[in-house]
Amino acid sequence: MSICSKSEQSSRVAKELELLKQQKLARTRRESLNELSSAPLTTPEEAQAFLAAMRDKQHERNMLHNPPSTVGADGVSAWYNQQRKRDEELRRKRKEAEEMLRNYRGGRASYGGASVCSKSASRHWDDDFTTASTRVEEPLGRVRGSSSGDMSESLHNPYRRSHRQHDDDDYYRDDEKKTDDHRHHRAVQNEAPVTVWRNFISKSANSTFPPEKNRYHLYLSYACPGSHRALIVRTLKGLEDVISVTFVHPTWRLTNPRDEKDKHRGWVFGDPSGLPFQNTIGRGGPFPSSYTNNEPDPIFGAYSIREIYEEANDTSGKYTIPLLWDKKLNTIVNNESSDISYMLNSCFNEFARNPDFDLYTEYDDAAALKLEKVNEWISPLMIHGVYRCGFAKTQRAYDKAISELCRAFDQADELLSTQRYLTGNTVTDADIRLFVTLLRFDEVYAFYFRANARLVMLTPNLLNFCRDIYQIPGIAATCDMEQIKAHFYGSHAEWNKYSVIPRGLGFMELLDQPHDRDRLSRDDPFFDDSFVSPRHQMLPTIPTSSTNPYYDDSE
Repeated sequence: MSICSKSEQSSRVAKELELLKQQKLARTRRESLNELSSAPLTTPEEAQAFLAAMRDKQHERNMLHNPPSTVGADGVSAWYNQQRKRDEELRRKRKEAEEMLRNYRGGRASYGGASVCSKSASRHWDDDFTTASTRVEEPLGRVRGSSSGDMSESLHNPYRRSHRQHDDDDYYRDDEKKTDDHRHHRAVQNEAPVTVWRNFISKSANSTFPPEKNRYHLYLSYACPGSHRALIVRTLKGLEDVISVTFVHPTWRLTNPRDEKDKHRGWVFGDPSGLPFQNTIGRGGPFPSSYTNNEPDPIFGAYSIREIYEEANDTSGKYTIPLLWDKKLNTIVNNESSDISYMLNSCFNEFARNPDFDLYTEYDDAAALKLEKVNEWISPLMIHGVYRCGFAKTQRAYDKAISELCRAFDQADELLSTQRYLTGNTVTDADIRLFVTLLRFDEVYAFYFRANARLVMLTPNLLNFCRDIYQIPGIAATCDMEQIKAHFYGSHAEWNKYSVIPRGLGFMELLDQPHDRDRLSRDDPFFDDSFVSPRHQMLPTIPTSSTNPYYDDSE
């Protein structure tokens, strides 16, 4: 007869108590989900609550519990059939919730009690793209009428697209605790998590987030395409004195270094007085503790973006940027780049230096239709296409992705051979999104994501398009190739073990040279065609074997 010591008995009792606690927690979660699934969804808030419950990391474990002990052998089959029906009902409810949130943003919506409707409300989404629980790029319902962005006006959505699309910052939505293979699988299968923070700036009388000067703060990275897009909109609108910004360090680090078991990697803040560091497995670099404009967090003194989310009681593990923070209410407003870019464009006009500048053509239905048509192919095939090439797990998947990418690349090249911008003679959001992709193409995507079937520097129309956008006053200051490369090549030790950063072919120097887009008309009065970077005269022409400063015949 064995005799257990008091410590063993205490340990066993503790384990049993923990098991009971977990079972009670699982039961509570199931009951909560049952309550949400049984009640009708009548508001966007209820839809968000239901999706949040579905996204809970424990919900799959809670759903897949074994049959109760009271169920006999003959009843097990019926019990599992009942569970399958319940799962089907939850999936149907999830689609209903997602549809409600889409309509809230792009079709029917209620802002401050005023019900509004857009032309796009009657548009239908392709069912093939709505079955997966995806975090997708679907722009906010647009305002027509008041230039100040009064949400009581009729909404207008220039992106009336027939299918769902990923944004160019989907790549940053993954939980970095997950393995490389799982991350690739999720990207290829369009299973990125649904974004939770989708609040909007509005001038409605009872709006929680009204437009105010110096109330909101942006957390951005020069490396992230979505952040870069928001930064460019902020610059073009002239909101530098209205919305403050902090740029995080480009190289991901462990976000909770105090806990050795916590392997989450992500964005951290720069420390100008800190020490150089290596990648997350102790190799490569050393990386400086701060690049240009990488400053400590000015609000909380946080170490990482993860801590900013935790200040808003968000511990989901999806600590992404760009992030719009409300300094008055101390909470997150929005972390979706498409929403943030639109709000910067349309919701702060009363404070902007360029209030009439509009990247979304909100007062021109014909231009909006052009913008819609461009985005039907530019986003899924090219902007998101580079990531599909990089994340492909099979040769067949890669061949399909690179073929579609090349077609979109060539289509953009052909389109820009006859007009100055993607939709005509006016800069739109589509041009900004294409620019932030092309800027990273030759130096990063062609190598890192195996998208080397095309190069911007060998495509004159696209190269000169990039020069045209880059030389708009203020845009050059938003571009930092050093930080872009430090992020991509230094953040993922499983892809680049020693974090070696390729030198490249000097793409940024090419952007300083004069472009030929003056031969095509431009309608924007905010830009001066006479502007040329003051450094272009000191720079070489397109690199060849004789002019490229990195080419050496002796090697």
